[in-house]
This record gives sequence, C-alpha cells and structure tokens, in this order.
Amino acid sequence: MPPRGLRERQRRQRADQVLDAADRLFATQGYEATRIEEIAATADVAPATVYNYFVTKPNLLMALAVRHVRAALPERRAYLRALPADPIAGINGFEALLATQATRHLSRECWRIILSAQYLEPDGQAHRTGSRLNLLLRRQYVRVLRHYQEGGRLRPGLDLPDLAELIVGITSWHF
Repeated sequence: MPPRGLRERQRRQRADQVLDAADRLFATQGYEATRIEEIAATADVAPATVYNYFVTKPNLLMALAVRHVRAALPERRAYLRALPADPIAGINGFEALLATQATRHLSRECWRIILSAQYLEPDGQAHRTGSRLNLLLRRQYVRVLRHYQEGGRLRPGLDLPDLAELIVGITSWHF
C-alpha cells in the first residue's frame, strides 16, 4: 500500500512542478508565446509528461486557474463574512475582490483564454472546469444576495440564483 501512496505523491509533485513552471512562463512570456516544450524544460520533465497530466495547453491553464481560485477562497470567505451594509457596495466590493484575485496570478490574456476555452471545446475538460468555476462564482453571489435579502435590503421574492447568474454573466463579459 505505501508504494501506491508514494507514486501518487510523486505524481502530484510532478504536476505541481509543471504548474509552477507554466505559471512563471505565462507571467513572463505570455500564454500564447509559451510552448509546452518550454514548460517541460523549466519543470525538468519530458513534454510527454506535461501532455500526460494535462492533455492540452488550455487544460494546463485551467488547472492553474483552479489552483489560484483555491488559494483565493479564504480571502473571499472573509469578505463574505463581513459584507458592507449597502448591497451595491457589497456587490461592487466582491467584484473588485474577484478582479484583483484573478489578475494577481494570471494575466488578462490567460483569463480570456480560460473564458473562451469553454466555448471552443464544449465537450472538453476546459469546458467542464470553466463550468465548475462559474458555478462557484454563482454560489458565492447567491450568498451575497441572500445576506442582503435576509437583512431586508433586497425584495423577498427575488430569484437569487437567476440574479447571481445574471451578475456573473455581465461581470465575466465585462472582465
């Protein structure tokens, strides 16, 4: 049993090396200018290893986005626990936090690729990952909206999931 655990740790370590290398190269060279072979060389793995773990460059970028979103969750949760009294200020503040977090680690170029990958490969991994990220955002916005609805700042009859989806759609398009 321990060898299986060891193999899994080594696999995770190699995947992290690839993600770290891609993160550095995308930040310095840009997404489009970075080749898989460069990522592999920087990570000290074979290009086949990169393809084995991520299959495509957009999938690699999506995995990087997921990693950054996970790292950002504690900051988001803290904001959601201390929302401003005004719903507009709360929504604007949350959107500002999301934009700051998004561009803290990945460029706008990377986010354009992430957002478009969902449409360019509708049945692929990038689409599924993008859908999960959008679902997370919608759920967080529902929490924001529910807070204001329960506090009497939004009408009781509003459909919060639909409103959250509208906000996410508008802000994603604007971003």
